[in-house]
Amino acid sequence: MSKPSSEPVAGHRERLRAQFVQKPDTMTDAELVELLLTYAIPRRDVAHLAKELLARFGTVGQLLGRERDTLLAVDGIGEQTATLLVLVGRLAECRLGQEKPAETTPLPMEAHTSNFSAERARNDFLAELIDEPESKEPSLPGIRTFANDEIANSLALLPEAPRFAQVEAFRTFLHQRLPYNSESTRRRRASYIMDRFFPTPQTQRTLIHFLAQKEVAPRSLQDVIFYHILRAEPLAAHIADNCIWPALPTGRIEREEMRRSILTLLPELSKSSQANALRSLFNSYNLLGVGQESGTSLFFRTRTGSLDSFVYLLLAHCPTPGIYSFELLEQGPPGRWLLWDRQWMRSQLYNLRDLGILAKVSEIDTIRQFSLVFDQMEGLSRFFAIPQDQRLALREREQ
Repeated sequence: MSKPSSEPVAGHRERLRAQFVQKPDTMTDAELVELLLTYAIPRRDVAHLAKELLARFGTVGQLLGRERDTLLAVDGIGEQTATLLVLVGRLAECRLGQEKPAETTPLPMEAHTSNFSAERARNDFLAELIDEPESKEPSLPGIRTFANDEIANSLALLPEAPRFAQVEAFRTFLHQRLPYNSESTRRRRASYIMDRFFPTPQTQRTLIHFLAQKEVAPRSLQDVIFYHILRAEPLAAHIADNCIWPALPTGRIEREEMRRSILTLLPELSKSSQANALRSLFNSYNLLGVGQESGTSLFFRTRTGSLDSFVYLLLAHCPTPGIYSFELLEQGPPGRWLLWDRQWMRSQLYNLRDLGILAKVSEIDTIRQFSLVFDQMEGLSRFFAIPQDQRLALREREQ
């Protein structure tokens, strides 16, 4: 067993507890585990032990889910500490099984089964136990850890947004309906969804208009959600541009390669946050149909979308009237992020010309351009005002 530190720790422990009371959102996972350990291990510096536990078990949820004998095998963990860690984990499981969720109409089971796992329940319980918001780690300007995907909840709840006259009313709806026991967790996750999908008044108007169209297919919604996730999450966009896109010829990338790419941007990111970011990235590609997870690998290839999602992304990426190059789509989000096939996108441009949404599509030698005469909102309104059977033009084929 490692020797207890001879350095005084009382002052440090007081500062740690004061930090939790005053600024809990500044604490890392390691500091939170350290604070928990102070209640079982007196008169010893436990900072190194907290980091060692996270390095060994991966995440806070995985640590709290370990059996007592497994914890006792760790140097520095005694009977009292192991009991405390197991107790917190068991209480979280009991809380999940016995407490009722917020009083609201339950979501369909498929809407949240995949993202409300036992590990998430443990993490949610620990956050509520110490009233700790999402931990923040050192980051570069404009880059934050992509740690919470919320894919299943977004797919289930975003289509409800058009029912609300004010966007803040939809925030309240999310707060009530998100499937977490902790009120503070529901509030944080509601804000997370709002900040991602409704960051500006223009986005609010256009996305809600798109969501209000009853004939929009589920896969169209998946593509639009994926686009907004990468637009809001610089780390996810970095992985798409620097890992997925270059690996398109092979159609496969390993989790470890993605992890190394994450560390080029956030070299001080903890192992638990690395694991959370990788989980969120894999979930985004897998649940939204852009890639397929298999073990430690992610498989992907060029694909087709739908005309509905294509016109939404086209107008989001080219929001003002003007002349644009095909390359803007091929090398931009539609091609690099959504992995849409170039020939398929070319066909959709001609569809939109035939429908009157584009003024002109021109291919002369190497110059390939299209002309927009409407801004983003007017273009969407005109497109969805066209009867659906007319929108299914000859070149449009649902794959």
